[in-house]
Amino acid sequence: MSSDNEKARTSGEVSRPEPVLPTINPEATKSEPPKPALHPAFYVGTWIALSSSVILFNKHILDYAQFRYPIFLTTWHLAFATLMTQILARTTTLLDGRKTVKMTGRVYLRAIVPIGLFFSLSLICGNVTYLYLSVAFIQMLKATTPVAVLFATWGLGMAPVNLKVLMNVSAIVIGVIIASFGEIKFVFIGFLFQIGGIIFEAIRLVMVQRLLSSAEFKMDPLVSLYYFAPVCAVMNGITALFLEVPKMTMGDIYNVGLITLLANAMVAFMLNVSVVFLVSD
Repeated sequence: MSSDNEKARTSGEVSRPEPVLPTINPEATKSEPPKPALHPAFYVGTWIALSSSVILFNKHILDYAQFRYPIFLTTWHLAFATLMTQILARTTTLLDGRKTVKMTGRVYLRAIVPIGLFFSLSLICGNVTYLYLSVAFIQMLKATTPVAVLFATWGLGMAPVNLKVLMNVSAIVIGVIIASFGEIKFVFIGFLFQIGGIIFEAIRLVMVQRLLSSAEFKMDPLVSLYYFAPVCAVMNGITALFLEVPKMTMGDIYNVGLITLLANAMVAFMLNVSVVFLVSD
């Protein structure tokens, strides 16, 4: 009887599966971050080449090719950038960073639109300068942009005034003034446009820094272009509509060439794309 009871108890018990020991190290399954396919020097060199190409390309179109419509040219660049960023947002992952940005209509009107206004002014002034000054002189004046950014940072209360830093940057300003007196092709109106463009760009950069100081608005340069390009294109387009379009003819566009204008916009846009890879590395 006892043996039968033991058999009954044995048969009534539910067998529990023995725990399976892991055969793979969980740490080994974690994917390592992808290593850059190319050396960072490649991206730096690409950015420098594209930046120089844009400057020379714009100088060729606006001065040598006699296409005296710099506002229209910037409008074309921004319209092309708007189209390309919309395409990239729908076909690639380059603009996935926009999904983390808490963008609302209120933020767009209070932050993006004012920044876009200064962006437009800096582009307009920067391109008008090509009608008056040499490329070398323009590049030298652009070297003062960090100085303008420093003053804009102090002026907008982003940082306290530092007299030691002020003395250091004063040497740069004095050097630019001396070089300006020695410039053979110095044109005062062109000089004023370039200085204006630098000031507007400095204010824009400081405003962007203030906007992006919060983690919720963290953007890379391409995502920023995604938001800024449409409003800048509209602002520049309206300005060009009143100042330049009435004087333009299709002959002016054909004289430059549609292929040339398309290539010019593509190079300008590729410069913005290269900045993304430069920052990510």
